[in-house]
Amino acid sequence: MISDEDGAVDYADLARELANMVHGYPYGDPFALLGWIASEVKSDPGSRRGRAMTAALWASRWYARWRVTDPALIDDLIEAAGHAATVLEAAGCTAPGAHEDPQVDEDPEEAGDVVARIGDPEGWLARHPDDEDIEAYACPGFVAGLAAEAEQVFKDARAERFDAPDTAHLDERFLTADGHTDIDALMTDVERQKGSRIDPAAEAAALWAARRLLGDARPEERTSLALAVSHLAQHCAWGSAAPGVVTLYREALLTFDLSVLDRPCPHPEAHPGISLRDVPSLARAVAAGVDGGEGCPHRVAAHVQKMIDYTGGYLGVEDAPA
Repeated sequence: MISDEDGAVDYADLARELANMVHGYPYGDPFALLGWIASEVKSDPGSRRGRAMTAALWASRWYARWRVTDPALIDDLIEAAGHAATVLEAAGCTAPGAHEDPQVDEDPEEAGDVVARIGDPEGWLARHPDDEDIEAYACPGFVAGLAAEAEQVFKDARAERFDAPDTAHLDERFLTADGHTDIDALMTDVERQKGSRIDPAAEAAALWAARRLLGDARPEERTSLALAVSHLAQHCAWGSAAPGVVTLYREALLTFDLSVLDRPCPHPEAHPGISLRDVPSLARAVAAGVDGGEGCPHRVAAHVQKMIDYTGGYLGVEDAPA
């Protein structure tokens, strides 16, 4: 248990949990843990406990950079790290010239050990009696550097993962002279997505389609555009797509007319699901009006609903199914 009822922290346990989290095997809820660490840092970063928690923030920076899907949590981490950096930099080194800043690497266990050294020096020395540099780890000047590094990582994450790239330049490629969507050109880029790694051109095309759905899409284009978005949405977990990108996909798909799902399908036979390999050809066929019934509104709506649920699960939104 990291923190007991009285608020006392088991820093050795916290160090282990941070290492497990960074390795991808957390015991508890990592997002709740990060939120708690941020609140601890913001409350009093200058105290020994606050410095230990600032080190914990630093130790978790790469996990947060790649795994957090909630921009509000990233904003909270940025605020906490920035506050700590300001307070600790003002405090400065407690013994100028008496010690050098410790050298720590990216190893999760070693990063966790920094937290344990600062938070519980007596416990650390009981296990490592030969550690002569323990107070250097708790130096406000040293921890200020950790806070500044964490803040920059969090800011980079905010910009790169939660702001979907601009796609206005693709109007020239995907819009015809009379303002219609060129579905064939759009799907040519979308179907470049084949493996698990996200193809940048395919992602840009899907983002353009999502923005078209949210904006000026003509009624006859909406089904093909939704299929284009769904093709990249279905790869979001496999390719670790940026949360800001997936959020835009989901917002666009939520504008699709799903009311047909409240009524029985007019066809007595059940529709097969729409597979990944079928999406590009189906989008083109629907746009050309030659889908042969494969683009039944009920079938497409069921596929879109599936992608809404899937992306919601990836983002951890409250209305997504478990």
